[in-house]
Amino acid sequence: MIRNGAFDVVIAAAPRVDPWPSIGVRSLSVICAEMGLSVGVLGGDGLTVRGVIPLPGTGALVIAEDVQRRIHRIHARSVVRVSARAELPDPFPGSLSQGVVPLATAMRLLNLDFSMWNPSTVILGTGNRALRFGSRLLDWGIPEVTCIESSTEWQAKRFAGWEVERRRFEMAGGKLIEGVPVKLTAKGPLRWDIRIRTAQGTRVLGCSRVVAAGPFRDLPGIREYPAGSFLYEFDQTAAETCEQDVEGWMLEEERGRWLAIKIVKALVNDLGTKREFLDRVYRKARARLKRYSRHKSEPFTPVYQGKWMSSNDSRELRAFAGVPKELFKKGFVASVECIEPISCNLCQTGCPEGAIEKGRVLIESKCTGCGVCLQICPSAAIAMLREDGDRSTSLLALPWRGHRRWSVGEFASLLNRRGEVLGSGRVIEEIRPGGTPQIVKLEVPSHLLWEARGLKRIKTQTAEDASYIHSTEPEVGKKVEIVLNGEKRYVRDQALISTALFEIGHGRPEDLLHCCDGSCGLCQVLVDGVKKLACQTKIHRGMSIQLASTASPEPVEALLCSCMGIAAETVVERTRQGNLQSAEAVLSVTHVGEGKCRGQRCMDPFKRVLLDQGLDVSHWIDWRFPWSQWVLTRN
Repeated sequence: MIRNGAFDVVIAAAPRVDPWPSIGVRSLSVICAEMGLSVGVLGGDGLTVRGVIPLPGTGALVIAEDVQRRIHRIHARSVVRVSARAELPDPFPGSLSQGVVPLATAMRLLNLDFSMWNPSTVILGTGNRALRFGSRLLDWGIPEVTCIESSTEWQAKRFAGWEVERRRFEMAGGKLIEGVPVKLTAKGPLRWDIRIRTAQGTRVLGCSRVVAAGPFRDLPGIREYPAGSFLYEFDQTAAETCEQDVEGWMLEEERGRWLAIKIVKALVNDLGTKREFLDRVYRKARARLKRYSRHKSEPFTPVYQGKWMSSNDSRELRAFAGVPKELFKKGFVASVECIEPISCNLCQTGCPEGAIEKGRVLIESKCTGCGVCLQICPSAAIAMLREDGDRSTSLLALPWRGHRRWSVGEFASLLNRRGEVLGSGRVIEEIRPGGTPQIVKLEVPSHLLWEARGLKRIKTQTAEDASYIHSTEPEVGKKVEIVLNGEKRYVRDQALISTALFEIGHGRPEDLLHCCDGSCGLCQVLVDGVKKLACQTKIHRGMSIQLASTASPEPVEALLCSCMGIAAETVVERTRQGNLQSAEAVLSVTHVGEGKCRGQRCMDPFKRVLLDQGLDVSHWIDWRFPWSQWVLTRN
């Protein structure tokens, strides 16, 4: 059955978008609706958008399918496709093997199994989400976590995220390397070697997993293609709450407002008195988007002289408006040390005394030393301090996110902002007991008060420590026997099949996306003779699983499109030989993205390959229909 409908604006969820609707979708739809436009928000559990068919000139037909498999054909004057984050890396041999997982998949797996990341994990990318994920692994007790930055041209910076997130990652024990992944080689179950080409030569890192997080290029978050068609692609960057990803939330919210006003001005003939209001909101959104990226052009990347911050950078930090100037000599006062112009304002909105104002400006006289800002700050960029000029020791309070909490009387190694040991301090109090993260008050040498911003345990890890860490790991559940491709296997009961395959070293390229709702449609398996999605089906005792494909041998080429077996070198060669000047021309010759995944795994790396060849595809959108594998059946 086909049902027809029409809207002025349709906001359509592409496969794997989560959460839905996100903050950008809400801000976009609200403004358009308030200006008198009819808005359809399509996606979620009840309605799956199968694709968009552009119409000549402007507008498009949106094809959707509901839970009763009825087809809806909807005409729209403007369509906004909301797409998931680009997390797959530029192709290299092994980049599409089970050893590499996108960050969204890694975050789902991390909550279920600790051992998959131990003893070492490599993360591709240095964005805030990459650095925060690495910090979380280190807090869990993973000994080695390394972030690889392959594109060091982030305006004036050599890494993509905030300085405070890099600071937290390095204080937790993480390492950051500039280099390009060359090859990933399997060495055993959950054991891989990744070769990194750096300026000093080639390095080989052993790891349990490689997590692709990005960002891998600095591309616009909103694209229109063809120009003037009112057909847009909108990158989803927000999580469920602002606290989970402040940068992504703020960017998506302002992009939603900016795009909404652009659409309204194009589709509404007479705005009347509302035009001035829209112009004001438009200017504010554009100014905020520009301000949110200023940390790339105006970075604070301190230089160190040995273990000590250089005198110039130290003076700049202590001159910042968020850092106390006088009252910390009389009482305990917060020190907000986010110098870069970043979008985060959680400490401002969370302070119960109103002691932190816009721009992270500290009002010393209002600060009571309650410690709320330390617990709220996602980047551990706030400390509390009290300096006593007449004593050799001062007081310092720091947040602690590790599993094993500190006890009064323990001694801790004090770390500088790069994670290097400066000296030791003694825990004298826990501020806000029982809270998360723990706020630890220490007595430290006065000359380290402005340098020490991290801590770790002095003694080396013992069997007692290891048993404690093991006791804090998630419950993995009992194992049950199943039959996998005719062989008996023991896997965790009630785990998702995709998760179980990763855990036993049988993950497939089809499982990489591990979407929360099965919208990509790739991970199909036969369970007791019935076709089911591996990311939606749980393990139970005695079940029989037949994989549609088995683990492929180690690749010798850098595959770009695994569905069609197309290597990145093939795309580059055909582009040069034919002197192709557009993405459509390259697709028609190479057939990239025509396989089972419909470009979900290869389209973003494909764009970056073409960008490296000099083609401007930063605003190009792949409108091929359908967006995911779609089989029509007759009822």
